[in-house]
Amino acid sequence: MPWQTWTADRHPTIIARPNNRAGVSSVVDFAREQGLRIAIKSGGHNVSEAFLRDGGILLDLGELQTIEIDPVEKTAWVEPALWSHLLIEETEKHGLAFPVAHCASVPMGGYLLGGGVGLNGDEWGSIACHAIIAAEIVTADGNVVVASADQHNDLFWAVRGAGTGFFGVVLRYKLKLFPLPKDIYESMYFFPLDQIAQANRFLSDIAKSGIRKTELMMLMAHNPTAPPDAPAEQQKVCVARVVSFSDSLLEAKTSLTDALQHPALDHALFKQEFVPTSFKNMAEGSLNASAGLGFGRYAVDTVWTNKPAESLSSIKGLFAQAPDTGNHVVVSYKINPQLRDDASFSVIGDIFIGAYAVWKTADSDQANFDWTRAMGETLAPFATGKYINEVDAFRDPGVSQRCFDSNSWAKLSLLRNKYDPDMLFVGYSVDSKPTA
Repeated sequence: MPWQTWTADRHPTIIARPNNRAGVSSVVDFAREQGLRIAIKSGGHNVSEAFLRDGGILLDLGELQTIEIDPVEKTAWVEPALWSHLLIEETEKHGLAFPVAHCASVPMGGYLLGGGVGLNGDEWGSIACHAIIAAEIVTADGNVVVASADQHNDLFWAVRGAGTGFFGVVLRYKLKLFPLPKDIYESMYFFPLDQIAQANRFLSDIAKSGIRKTELMMLMAHNPTAPPDAPAEQQKVCVARVVSFSDSLLEAKTSLTDALQHPALDHALFKQEFVPTSFKNMAEGSLNASAGLGFGRYAVDTVWTNKPAESLSSIKGLFAQAPDTGNHVVVSYKINPQLRDDASFSVIGDIFIGAYAVWKTADSDQANFDWTRAMGETLAPFATGKYINEVDAFRDPGVSQRCFDSNSWAKLSLLRNKYDPDMLFVGYSVDSKPTA
């Protein structure tokens, strides 16, 4: 069931894998009649494996992978198990695009339900779930409803960000599509770890400049060229990444004219500028194990923060002591951190920080879970909140509430009581439901 090689010791009684949308309603009816609770899996990419629960039914939506594109309306209906790279392939045929997940194997279901920090997302609405136009949902009573701004708008609000505690089954989403950028260019600047403040200053200044059609990220990772006996900090590197989603090379270079003269770049070890790429190339690259991050056993902790300099300074030493060379930190700089009143996604910051542990064998489990927890605890004083798609509510039962503002958390509780009063669908952790 999970996409990674670490599996939680939680076991459903029944696994149901319907091969069409009508079959989902049948599973919901059966569960209600038998008094069995339902956990839902779109593709199994959730790092905490929130879909694995003891007892009840695991409703596996893995067969629901269709996509229907209306190139005139510039919309698409997508089923929840459709992978990001398949959405890229189909939309590109019509000169269209969507802010899909950075990892090509992430399916659209859980990604959209929990928000979605996606490719060129700042240009296309800040968070991917803002581009949901409608959703077809099976409710706890077995009925199928379409939620949108005009009908069942409370469900529409919830489906745009509620994440793993959503109280229904999303059969498919109707998405707003966007014009495909004609030219995409990637520039990367490699800094030693002890110069992370300069890398952050470079990216933060670009983010505050009002630039458009641009994605800004930093990757803190192991440096494979470092000698094995080098000091811990010298074995790590931070890479500032600037991706221009433009209509020409001239447009990309013009938009970054000032940034390329930034004094922080004097501290970079080397650079690669304006390398042509595409959505498809980036998707394929995300699945390339030879890139150094690889696959294996995973753990994660994340925060949103408005204090990038303080946050990154606080974890620099801890990152240098990471227990595995696959451990890495992703920092996403928000150019457009605007939220919407018609979405339950309600916590954001100037940057997103995700600390990922990636290791191979069970004997390293404890060290990596401890490291991930320590990263989260170190960042906590600077955090505006958490990101529901990448938290572990089994190790930290209170973390889900920190993914929402107080009003949204209370509203989610009221809506669960309205649509699923008997808690047919599992909540954010084993027996939890939102409380006001």
